[in-house]
Amino acid sequence: MKEYEWNEYKDHAIEIAKKAGSLLLDGFSSTTSISNQSSDPRHLVTRFDLESEKLIIDSIRKKYPEHNILSEETGFINNQSHYTWIVDPLDGTRNFVSKNPFFSVSIALLYKRDIVVGVIYAPVLDELYTTEKGKGAFLNGHRVSVSEVRDIKKSFIVSCEGSDKRITRSVRLFQGIRPLVIDMRKLGSAAIESAWVASGRAEAYVVTKINPWDIAAGILLVEEAGGRVTDFRGKKWNLKRSDLILSNGKIHELLLSIVNRTLNE
Repeated sequence: MKEYEWNEYKDHAIEIAKKAGSLLLDGFSSTTSISNQSSDPRHLVTRFDLESEKLIIDSIRKKYPEHNILSEETGFINNQSHYTWIVDPLDGTRNFVSKNPFFSVSIALLYKRDIVVGVIYAPVLDELYTTEKGKGAFLNGHRVSVSEVRDIKKSFIVSCEGSDKRITRSVRLFQGIRPLVIDMRKLGSAAIESAWVASGRAEAYVVTKINPWDIAAGILLVEEAGGRVTDFRGKKWNLKRSDLILSNGKIHELLLSIVNRTLNE
């Protein structure tokens, strides 16, 4: 594929992420209470999740009708294409409902097995993270890179349990990692947490059983910012739910050993 083709797709992802972000910003600013549209109280879905998703999917289908789409609420639209758009229309729904500004729109494009475009937009923070395979990572147009910290004791870690229903694993990871680092926190949006690693605000993001729509854009962002992404066995990410470490690369091997030692004790 030629480079300009990835750029075209990135520009379209930016355009629709901003439109979706504007929609979410209106909802966030509204004084109207936001109800759960899901029958499962543990799975929070608002009308803004659904409206944002519709806006994004309609836009992709209009411009690229032959492409596949994998989205959190709709699932997989399979057109037998080499191209798959991976969409989280509202990453951090609980934050959104709680009037916490740490929520985002996440859009990635997969070509065959490679992520080639990633866009994360946090509308309240007015932060737009963009990346294109082989072209680096950017925040509001300015190039970003992972931190240079090599000492685990000087590291700041973000973490969450993703879709892992076994919360005890996340608790064990916190117990194993937290005493060794400066701090360890949960932000409530996987896309923002991965973006923090890419921009050097955190040294690593540790997450269990994360869905592809939550993390795809962030994976490319971290890699293009000079970082490293693997599962807990040190292997490459795939489209299945995954236990992942996204890091600045400098503390990756040590963090892998700490994670595995903690979970296997």
